[in-house]
Amino acid sequence: MDPRGYAIKKRLQNIERILSIVSGKGGVGKSTIASILSLALIDKGYKVGLLDLDFHGPSCHIILGISDFTYEEEHGIKPYIHEGISFASIYPFVKEEPVSLRGMDMSNAITEFLAILNWSPLDFLVIDMPPSMGDPFLDIVKYIPNAEHIIITTSSRLSTATVSRLIKYLQEQNYSIVGLIENMSTHKQDEARKLAEHYGIRHLCVIPYDETLEESLGHPKRLRHTRVYNELSKIIEAIT
Repeated sequence: MDPRGYAIKKRLQNIERILSIVSGKGGVGKSTIASILSLALIDKGYKVGLLDLDFHGPSCHIILGISDFTYEEEHGIKPYIHEGISFASIYPFVKEEPVSLRGMDMSNAITEFLAILNWSPLDFLVIDMPPSMGDPFLDIVKYIPNAEHIIITTSSRLSTATVSRLIKYLQEQNYSIVGLIENMSTHKQDEARKLAEHYGIRHLCVIPYDETLEESLGHPKRLRHTRVYNELSKIIEAIT
C-alpha cells in the first residue's frame, strides 16, 4: 500500500466537503466555473479552498489574477491565500514550462502534490479536475473517493456525448454527483437538460455566453459582475 494515500487522507480530514469540477472534454469552462464558484462561496461566508489539478493546463491563477506566488513551508506546503481563498496549483513549480509527464510519472506527481498540501480547516475545497477520464482523473478520484462531482458541459452534442460517458462512469463507481451545469449557452437547447433527466441527476443551471467574461479574467471584482458569477451564486443554496 502506498503510504501517500494515508497522507492524503490526513491532509483532507479537516475539510467538510470537496466539490470536484469535472468535464468530459476540455474547453467547456471548467476552470472558470471552479474559480468563480470559489469566489461565490467565499462571498457567502464559507471557508473555501481552490485546488487546480489540471497539470497540463493550470489556469485558475490567471482567472483569479494571481500573477506570481510562492508557498510557505509548514509540515508540507501551505496554500496561497488570495481573495480569502486558500489556493494551490502546480504552477509555481513549472511556471510557463510544459509539463511533459505521462503514465506513472504523472500519477506520482499528482500523488506527491496531494500528499504535501497542508490545508487548514475548510467548509469547501473546490477542485478543478483534469478534463476527461484519463489517468490523472482516475488517480484523483481514487485518492479522494468522497468528492462530490459537479459536471460541466455545453449544449453542444459533442460535449454532451462525452459527458454521458463520464456520468455513466461516476454512477457505476457509486461516486456522488451534485448535478450538471450547462455553460456558455447561446440559444435555447435541451440536450443538457435531457441528459440530466436521463441519468436522474440535477440540472443545476444554464449559464449564458458572457461576452464580458474575457475582459474580466484576472480581476476578481469584475468577475463578480459577470453572468457566470450571478448564475453560480443562485445555485449555492441548492448545492450546500
